[in-house]
Amino acid sequence: MKTLWFLTSVALALTACQAKEAEPSTDNAVQAEQAATPGADAGTGTTHWQCADARLSLRFDAAAKQAELSLPDGVLTLPQVVSASGARYADKLGNEFWSKGSQATLTLQGQPPVECTQTDLPSPWAQAEARGLAFRGIGTEPGWLIEVGPGASPALHAELDYGERIVDVASAEAFGDGYRGSTGDGVAVELQIRRETCSDGMSEQSYPAAIALTVGERSYQGCGRYLGK
Repeated sequence: MKTLWFLTSVALALTACQAKEAEPSTDNAVQAEQAATPGADAGTGTTHWQCADARLSLRFDAAAKQAELSLPDGVLTLPQVVSASGARYADKLGNEFWSKGSQATLTLQGQPPVECTQTDLPSPWAQAEARGLAFRGIGTEPGWLIEVGPGASPALHAELDYGERIVDVASAEAFGDGYRGSTGDGVAVELQIRRETCSDGMSEQSYPAAIALTVGERSYQGCGRYLGK
């Protein structure tokens, strides 16, 4: 009987130990959830998100425990904060990005929350910055964009009238906060940049610069920002 009691006690003890080892701790559960969240890896990672009309890129830095959001109006750095689920980044000003799997919520200071969905398409502003451009601007009605390269005499590239007309200036001259030059066939191009808050008129997104582009006799109004700043 003593032998049977001893074997039964050992079996029960082993079962209890195995059950305890199989049960994950709260900390491990949170870490597993964060590791499963896009961008929350052991080093750095970049994910892309469509948030209403805006597309942004998020770069997560595990060492610094923070994320950089590439927004149309600039780069916003948010520290990682404790979250019961997903990956959450927030500051004391009310800016927050909280992702759970392929879904997220973006809250910017003074604005209502916006639902986001992960996408494979990078932000056009992040793409422009990755290509080393110095400035990018956009406009609406008709849709157009302009990109300014780096250097003292940068190249200008514009896509006008919803992309139906392409304009290139190989080497532009800087003046004040703008640029001027001519296309290969002699069309005058001038980009004026004013450092003031600007709205594109189509969404609630704001930009740190208002721009006016003149190509020949046509004029375009829009918004933009300097890149890499």
